[in-house]
Amino acid sequence: MKHGEYVFKVRSYECGADGLATMPCICNYLQEAASLNAEELGFSKSNFDAAGGNVSWVLTRLALKMNRYPKWEDDVVVETFPRGGRRIVAWRDFIIKSADGETLGLATSEWMIIDLATRKVAPIPFEVLALAGDCPASVLGLEPFTARLKFPGGCDGEPLRFRAQHSHIDLNGHVNNVHYIEWMLEPTGGRRVSELEVVFRSETFADDEVLVATVRDADGSTFHRVFAPDGRDHVVARTR
Repeated sequence: MKHGEYVFKVRSYECGADGLATMPCICNYLQEAASLNAEELGFSKSNFDAAGGNVSWVLTRLALKMNRYPKWEDDVVVETFPRGGRRIVAWRDFIIKSADGETLGLATSEWMIIDLATRKVAPIPFEVLALAGDCPASVLGLEPFTARLKFPGGCDGEPLRFRAQHSHIDLNGHVNNVHYIEWMLEPTGGRRVSELEVVFRSETFADDEVLVATVRDADGSTFHRVFAPDGRDHVVARTR
């Protein structure tokens, strides 16, 4: 496995009212670290572009557990590495650390490659899987993802409505994954969460309307759903 370490300084605009980095801020660090490591290893979007391929990585699942959130002006070190995969999915893990080496959080993720013209899934190149090696256990254990994460139905209050802005669109031509996390957390009123599991199921484009529903579970967790007006799921998630 080819590890990379990347340092991010927490900016004031990445913090909540409590002075701590937000969950979307942490997810942005993970995304950037993944992109930088893929670039160094030769299989980033720009590498694919240079080879004449019109394909790119998309995040399909993420599980994240935070022990402690960093504060404004802290340096955050994100260690990341590819962890193998299979025909159409690849796994990548993250260790989030303070400048002095304290483990602030752990995360694991699942990625696919899509053809940007057809928006269909493409096979993972053999070279990518070979470089990652075979490491079945993630930093969050052998089974880091819920087998079939489902929104239980209903809604605590009326669903919130958002419209995707052009500023939400990323290099892949669709709403970036972190904006979904911002939308789905909005109904919680800024409540800080320590665990996140999210499944990304379909794309959203500029000017699309989305609805956001949340349901608190008896065990204290919260289920989240970001969906289209026609009922199609974009994101299903659970936080604690």
